[in-house]
Amino acid sequence: MVSLINAYEVTPDDDDAFVAGWERVRDLLAAKGGYQATALHRALRPDVDLRFVDVARVDSPDTASPGAKLPYRAHPGVYEVAREDGTPDIQGGVVLINPFEVPDEDDERFVAGWDRAREAIMRQQGYLGTRLHRSVGPADFRFVNVARWSSPLMFARALKRPDFQQAAQSMPFASHPALYQIVRESA
Repeated sequence: MVSLINAYEVTPDDDDAFVAGWERVRDLLAAKGGYQATALHRALRPDVDLRFVDVARVDSPDTASPGAKLPYRAHPGVYEVAREDGTPDIQGGVVLINPFEVPDEDDERFVAGWDRAREAIMRQQGYLGTRLHRSVGPADFRFVNVARWSSPLMFARALKRPDFQQAAQSMPFASHPALYQIVRESA
């Protein structure tokens, strides 16, 4: 099983129209089969570039993404799980989604740095679990981290820890982190 992850650039004024369009296309694609589950996440803050992120588990990389037919700039990719711990699928809290721009030749360096950062942060109060995805084909983002936190406050406190800051500095790759809530979900 693989995941389709699609990050969208949507202005806050278009939230309702985007969600309605996403639901229509998702329902059409679901009727064709292949989806195991999908969750549409909306950023907590309106000033985030990637306001929506769709994370879907699918049987095959050939399954189309709902975003493929929407009139918004999208950043789709097919991903496999590279690392996982804790319970990132637990209900409640907030979801950190952090897409990373990593050249293919830097996979090992990125994963080593990500592992150090995860080790520093996973012992913090409020951390519930994480799943690091690596693209299996062409994608704007080579890696996408999806992590669950009990609250925005606990996440903010963990980021301030010196051991995490030091580990994060060893990952000199562009990233686009934001906290999200799930606004639509289907199994």
